[in-house]
Amino acid sequence: MIDKSSIGKIIKTIRLNKKLTQEELSEKIDISKNYLSKIERGISVLNTEAFLKMAQVLDFSLEDFGIKTNYQIDENKKELINRILSLSQKEVKAYSILLDTTQAIVKSLK
Repeated sequence: MIDKSSIGKIIKTIRLNKKLTQEELSEKIDISKNYLSKIERGISVLNTEAFLKMAQVLDFSLEDFGIKTNYQIDENKKELINRILSLSQKEVKAYSILLDTTQAIVKSLK
């Protein structure tokens, strides 16, 4: 398991490689510069939504953190992920309900 300090160092390295300041990155993912600083120092961790936004902005994957994945994400899935990341919380909830309903209908057809 990767600790908070290691995660923070990796995020900082990727951010610097992309030539972004803490202020620029924090604005892009809608967190405070102070919070980003705490993340990079291993004091705090990102919530899932902020982590996904950061992954999109910095263009990193779980493999950059030493986590091996056994699946490939095709272009359709990438597009869907990008669309989800741009949704408001209200829209996410509505689509989640729609997806649950659709899955229930599909299961009932089997």
